[in-house]
Amino acid sequence: YDGAYMFKYSPREGTKAFRMEDDVDEKTKSKRLQEIIDLQQQISYEINQELIGTEETVLVERLSKKSDQFFAGRTDTNKVVIFPKIDIVEIGSYVKVKINRATQATLFGDFVSAIDANDEMNMKKHLQTS
Repeated sequence: YDGAYMFKYSPREGTKAFRMEDDVDEKTKSKRLQEIIDLQQQISYEINQELIGTEETVLVERLSKKSDQFFAGRTDTNKVVIFPKIDIVEIGSYVKVKINRATQATLFGDFVSAIDANDEMNMKKHLQTS
């Protein structure tokens, strides 16, 4: 998986597990959680590294949180993509971005082209039926 939500076990009232004796100490729970988080981050990093050199279709969502010189958007697989702000690109439009760097959580790339409105309409219809 590209990502996962992971938490330490904690009893929840109303569940069968709530009545069970918890025989795993807090230190062990924390250690196990950190191990699985570290593993998932490595897996996510490796998956994202494979995308370097590819062109991704990106929905431009906003300016980057870290710099107004960059846009932030998402791929159709929900990956965050950061790329330099270009005057011809508007928030809400689709663009092609060539990925040149990746972390476990974010892809970085360069603007390749805008996707014209007709292609954008077809893409929206496709995404709604997927």
